[in-house]
Amino acid sequence: MKTLLITLAIISLCVAENIKCTEQQKKAEACTYEYEPVCGVQVDQDNFYIQSKATYGNKCSACATEGVEFYAVGKCEGYPENAVFCHPDISSQQQGCTREYQPVCGYFDESIKCRKAACGSNYSNKCSACINKEVNYYLNGFC
Repeated sequence: MKTLLITLAIISLCVAENIKCTEQQKKAEACTYEYEPVCGVQVDQDNFYIQSKATYGNKCSACATEGVEFYAVGKCEGYPENAVFCHPDISSQQQGCTREYQPVCGYFDESIKCRKAACGSNYSNKCSACINKEVNYYLNGFC
């Protein structure tokens, strides 16, 4: 039992911040009322980077909302207003990135710890930021 708990703790630390809604979650007809806020993200069908987002009381209520594809832990207000969240499928579906230079600052998820502020790194464009599995969201421009 102790080994199982340790294994689950390690797995939970390795999960990225942006979590894709499952088909089962999308079909939920009722949700519990616990308050564990998440930032639900709706994505344009043609472009992973065009998004709208809203805060939901929990992951069930977010995923059960039509159009929400994934969520980030915490209220949307806890992230910068102009944050663009990296879709969880980008790193697995994207074969490569174009080479255009439109710098962004990619902010890392909770798996990376920094001492003084949010962890970020400069990337040449949004694709090169989001194919890094540890990047949660990005902001346009340099860090």
